[in-house]
Amino acid sequence: MLVDLVFKYRTLLGKCDLGCGLDWNEIEQMTSIEEAFAPTADDRRMNSGRRFRRETTKLSAVMRGDRINDRVEITEIGLGGLVARNAPFVARGEQVELVIELGDQSFRFRAIGVWLKDDGDDYKLGLQLVGMPVRLNRAAISEHAADIVDKIAA
Repeated sequence: MLVDLVFKYRTLLGKCDLGCGLDWNEIEQMTSIEEAFAPTADDRRMNSGRRFRRETTKLSAVMRGDRINDRVEITEIGLGGLVARNAPFVARGEQVELVIELGDQSFRFRAIGVWLKDDGDDYKLGLQLVGMPVRLNRAAISEHAADIVDKIAA
């Protein structure tokens, strides 16, 4: 799973940033993930200095920030960042949180706005991932009964 790979890489990178270091298995994992996202020789973006290529995807996420709480569509994701469409205005350097729900797991990534383009009524954003992500696992104690909140989300 693409989001899980990005999560693992960002977590290992975060351990390095904290000064905890990596064991040999973690170093091997990090190297194999980096190789999987290495730009190809014919990738035009390789000349722009981007270290990793982004994979095309179609994910729904909630973007949170200062007066921001909007659903966005993630169209590309990589180890260093992502592209979101149908997004609100995010200034260059503004920090946001992206919440991606996949099954019983919730991934939380922090990101900084890098570029912004008009995309109809909304914007298309380039975001750089920063910091260590968080993954929450949901466990139901009892069976969920549908309520008004479920109807609003639908």
